[in-house]
Amino acid sequence: MTDEENQEQGAERRQTWRAEADNLHERLDIIEALSRATHDSVIEHIAEERGTKAAIDELILLWRGSKLVVSGFKILIPVAAALLGAALWVKDHVKW
Repeated sequence: MTDEENQEQGAERRQTWRAEADNLHERLDIIEALSRATHDSVIEHIAEERGTKAAIDELILLWRGSKLVVSGFKILIPVAAALLGAALWVKDHVKW
């Protein structure tokens, strides 16, 4: 092999190496862009989750409160009906 052929092979290897390095840099740029997009997506999701959690906590509080109100009505409605029935019975059967 001559000195000139060695130089050509060396130049060819350098070109191949540079092309491969450029290819790897492009891939790294794509990976970095995807990583940033994923990071932004996760941050956005966490922010939405905080808002959703607050709304769900409020709904649970309202649901528990409504259960308390329903329990109260279950007691008060029969008592009110009995008092109304007694009042109507007294009105019909007792002469003033």
